[in-house]
Amino acid sequence: MKKLKILSVSIIIMLCSGLFIFLPSCDKKNNPVYIGSWESVDTIYSDEITYIATRSLTMTETSYTEAYVIVRESTGTIVMIIGLKGDLTVKNNDMTFKLKELGTCVRDSQDKCTSDIRWYGSGTEYYTDNIGYFRLTVKGEYEAEGSYMWILRDMNGDGDSEDTGENIEFEKI
Repeated sequence: MKKLKILSVSIIIMLCSGLFIFLPSCDKKNNPVYIGSWESVDTIYSDEITYIATRSLTMTETSYTEAYVIVRESTGTIVMIIGLKGDLTVKNNDMTFKLKELGTCVRDSQDKCTSDIRWYGSGTEYYTDNIGYFRLTVKGEYEAEGSYMWILRDMNGDGDSEDTGENIEFEKI
């Protein structure tokens, strides 16, 4: 009886080990490398004032949310938030961003920017007043390695990705 128990336990262990080896990995199939939250931080100098611009990008298989938070370095005060939200299509290393909503900071009782974002879609006054500064569709390409991702995008539609903010290195957060 004791031999039978040991043999049964051994068979169960071998079967379970075999299942783990032969079952396909869900991570590889359902989790493309670009999915997740990414961040890029830059320093901006304007006259005698220094700003820290943090660009956060969160992507799923079909959508993206991007926020630029600009903070005055000396005080830590949020000066501005620009938010972009929409649909994302990815084929191989090519990405297409389709803008659906614009975001800006929620202001407190003293009319100062907070870190919260309010989103505005098509038909709202904020969207209508500001959409002219953005392209509805932006094409780009990405490359990822480890916890870093590089995205090249022609954000202003001039046919290249040489302008400031068009070649960004993100780190996974």
